[in-house]
Formats: sequence, structure tokens, C-alpha cells
Amino acid sequence: MSTAPQLHLLARAVIENDGHVLLAQAQGHAHTFLPGGHVEPGEGLRTCLARELAEEMGLHVEIGAYLGVIEQGWQDGSWGRHHELNHLFAAASPGLTRLQAVMSREPHLTFAWVPVSELEDRALMPSPVRLWLAGKERGGNFFASTLEQG
Repeated sequence: MSTAPQLHLLARAVIENDGHVLLAQAQGHAHTFLPGGHVEPGEGLRTCLARELAEEMGLHVEIGAYLGVIEQGWQDGSWGRHHELNHLFAAASPGLTRLQAVMSREPHLTFAWVPVSELEDRALMPSPVRLWLAGKERGGNFFASTLEQG
């Protein structure tokens, strides 16, 4: 008998500066991801994103336009199946540029400014966000899925 996948609702920030994007990486994992995190029950997406960025980096971040959503599914060994909805928002922090190191307030995370041209090398997940950031899919609200083809 198959068990239902764990559902994850996330808000993620696209923080760009001078051809670079701010990425997060969890210790012990090869892939990177956009900063942000899980929405708590009763919490709005924008509120979640502001909270997560303050917790992770100690930054006051201005949450901008809604950019789109990427759904992703994966199998995690004994943890089972996962289904994730990543809502993407433009975001900026006054005075923050790619020339500044972003320090993590959470010991399991690190942050780095990465040139858009190097996103493939950084194993940015979910994978459709790489195309969007490279400009191939920009314009209007973006939707992509690793669960559906086409």
C-alpha cells in the first residue's frame, strides 16, 4: 500500500544583484536553493518569507512581486515521498549587494552570491528555477513542475 506524500508549502526569495543571485545551502547537501522556508499554519506567504529571512540571515527584507510557483516531487529513502510547492517572490534588502557576505544565523545553513551563469554548477533546486533565473522563462507569472511533462 502506498502512503500519501508529505506536502510542503514554501515561500522563497529571489534576491538578485548585478547578475548574481543569493543562494542557500544546507550542510551535508550538494544542492542549493533559494532562501526562504516552510509556511506555518495560518501564516501568509509574504509573512512567512519575511520571517524566514529574518530568522536565517537577520535581514529586513522588502518582499516584492509574486513571480510564480514551482512544484516538485521526490523520494527520500525511508522518509517517503514528498510533494513541494515553492512560491517565488522578488525580494531586496536595503544596501545589500553581492559584494557583501551574508552570514547565517542558523548553523546548518550557508549563503553565497552566485553568478546566474553558474547556477547549473551549483545544483540549484528545484531545477526549473534555473531556467527562470537565466531569463529563458521570465515574463508573467511562472509555473513549472517536475511532476508533469509539458
